[in-house]
Amino acid sequence: MIEKQFQVSYNMLSNIIKDVDEKQADFQLELAKNNIKWQLGHVIMANEAFVFGSEEEGNVLGEKLGESFSPGTSPQDFTGAEPTFQELKGILTQQLERILNALDDKIGQTRKQPVAGMATFDETISFAIIHTNYHIGQINLMKNMLMNLDQGV
Repeated sequence: MIEKQFQVSYNMLSNIIKDVDEKQADFQLELAKNNIKWQLGHVIMANEAFVFGSEEEGNVLGEKLGESFSPGTSPQDFTGAEPTFQELKGILTQQLERILNALDDKIGQTRKQPVAGMATFDETISFAIIHTNYHIGQINLMKNMLMNLDQGV
């Protein structure tokens, strides 16, 4: 069941972002704290931690993405070292395959360190779906605003 939820969520997300270009993804709406690129990078970074845990537990993207896309960060802090939006789209696709291949091994395991009070991978993996879907809504809202408002994008 959880595999299907990840597939549905990642497919929804991929469909929403498929026609968003780099310029649109980088555009900062006036009232938003971040942009579509940050939202996508954050989903990838967070799911890496929720599903794979620490680097020693299998997290291969946390160090690369954490500096740019962790909670409390902002696109204003981007240095140019972070992946492009197109690269993030590719990472998203690769990550889904890695998640689907890892779920059976992770379910039932205790995390080395709890995350937000969740001590097992069962808890954080389930939360990853909720968190992803929340950010899908944010990305969809930002995309619709960009498409409907004339802000020179």
